[in-house]
Amino acid sequence: MRDDVVSEGLLRAAAATLRPLVTRLLENGVPYGRLEARLRALFVDVAERDLAIPGRRQTDSRIALLTGVNRKEVRRLRGGEGAAPPPASFSRNQAAALISRWMADRRATDRHGRPRAIPYQATRGPSFVELARAVTVDLPPRALLDELLRTGAVELRRNDLVALRTTAYVPTRGRPEKLAMLAEDPAELIETMLRNVLGDEGEPLLQRKTFYDNLGADGAARVRREMRREGERFLRRVDGLLAKHDRDRNPRAAGGERRYAGLGVYYFEAPRVPEKPRAARRGPRKQRTTKEHR
Repeated sequence: MRDDVVSEGLLRAAAATLRPLVTRLLENGVPYGRLEARLRALFVDVAERDLAIPGRRQTDSRIALLTGVNRKEVRRLRGGEGAAPPPASFSRNQAAALISRWMADRRATDRHGRPRAIPYQATRGPSFVELARAVTVDLPPRALLDELLRTGAVELRRNDLVALRTTAYVPTRGRPEKLAMLAEDPAELIETMLRNVLGDEGEPLLQRKTFYDNLGADGAARVRREMRREGERFLRRVDGLLAKHDRDRNPRAAGGERRYAGLGVYYFEAPRVPEKPRAARRGPRKQRTTKEHR
């Protein structure tokens, strides 16, 4: 495929991907200039970190050549000016990892795989403190417990027993750790799609979706409930499969270079399908579309 075709396709994809974010930025009073400044810094950061020539120092001149950002601005950005603020100390991944460990620990679940209530602290057997310290040493176990209590993921019972009320951690809408999902999850999905579309390396990764375009609004609430139930059931099963191969959870898991891997599920719904200009065609209207990479 020609380079100009790939470049134009990537630009169209970038614009389409940014469209819903641009809508929310404008609704929240964020003008174009603020996004442009972040994009400029991002171009410089990617050129410096990901496109350096092995064994050679990445210079301001080369970064300017790669990015189109002038050398003075490159020098300013590399000097630390305009850097993004550091992330919040609490990460949703820490809470999610704790819940995952709880569900995978046979001592903390019954024979049907349902979570048992466990003591906050114990000298023998599973405890919340033990799970928390296995996840992170940077935060005290009480901080994790307070966050899970706040979001309703756990409840505190008599005698300091902690009970899990949900199999997934969902931060409160609008909180920093939930907004952080916008910086984490889309990037992972896009990386998978780019690998599959451009054939960067190895076999394609799983990328599949199915949709219908004529669902009645009166049934949408039921569809959402059913999709959530099926998606959560599927993710619980996937979590168990991945846990078997994670060396933190299974000392007998296969060795080799460390990898980060997972599988996500999302549901989408819109009032209508945007109409696109297309030539008239004969035959019945297609009602279902499935797209996949395997």
